[in-house]
Amino acid sequence: MAEAGASSGLATKRFDASHVSIHYVEGAQNGPPLILLHGLTRDWTSFAVLFPQLVPRFHVFALDLRGHGESGRVKHGYRIAEFAEDVSEFVSGITPAGAAVFGHSLGAMAGMCAAAETPAISSLIVGDSLITPSNLACMYDPLFSQLHGMLVRGGTEEELARGIGRIQLQFPGITESIRLNELPGNTDAVLLSWAHTAIRTDPEVLQMTLDRTSYAGWDPERILQRIKCPVLLLQGNPELDALLSDSDVALAKRLLPLAEHVRFPLLGHALFMQQPKPVLNEILRFLSSITSASGENFLPMDE
Repeated sequence: MAEAGASSGLATKRFDASHVSIHYVEGAQNGPPLILLHGLTRDWTSFAVLFPQLVPRFHVFALDLRGHGESGRVKHGYRIAEFAEDVSEFVSGITPAGAAVFGHSLGAMAGMCAAAETPAISSLIVGDSLITPSNLACMYDPLFSQLHGMLVRGGTEEELARGIGRIQLQFPGITESIRLNELPGNTDAVLLSWAHTAIRTDPEVLQMTLDRTSYAGWDPERILQRIKCPVLLLQGNPELDALLSDSDVALAKRLLPLAEHVRFPLLGHALFMQQPKPVLNEILRFLSSITSASGENFLPMDE
């Protein structure tokens, strides 16, 4: 999906962190720096639907996290703290004067951990992320377990897309299991796009998520209390597969000194990948309030 970057004027680059080479794309210097961090088994192209609105307003950097896309692999090296270390080094090396970070899911956890240790992260957007990892067990453990098995077995993108569509999950309040390809929005094209990024993910990333070694050292109370920048919490509807629970929102609002919260009752965990406009509206409103306070401005969103 290199065309997603080329059509948005994004250049492909690499950053050598201490332990891994990070692939990323960079846009023109059209505004304040904005770093985008994708979710588990995704890559920088997850944000393609947002590029038409974000690239003209910001200096966009979209990363492939370690173990994903074209970034390097690190054996047994997929703890949240290790993802965050790469992000902190990227910010310090590429945008030392400061940058906003928008992370989705795994990317948001890495963003939170990095923001707790990196003063140059000037603001943080948490896109429907776990804060308490035990929330994985209800639905996502079965999904990641089945996806991990498919990646280990191998096959083409088309075969993987069909396999992802056949994954069966149990939703709250529904007695029968539902296949992913039966859910609204999971078209053949959407599943193929997911397969395109999933097949480029190190299976060990999923394994460390399933056995919880990825969360070693993850202490949400300690981490949240150390984040001093403004934070926007974007929450999908937990009844529609969202990961950010009401209890985690309450914990974050109690511990974060500068936190805002927006809930999208009609969106699930995918957020902007389902409906970009309402999510974009909140992102731009939040970042505009911060950049206006610092004297920077960018284009309003087109109606």
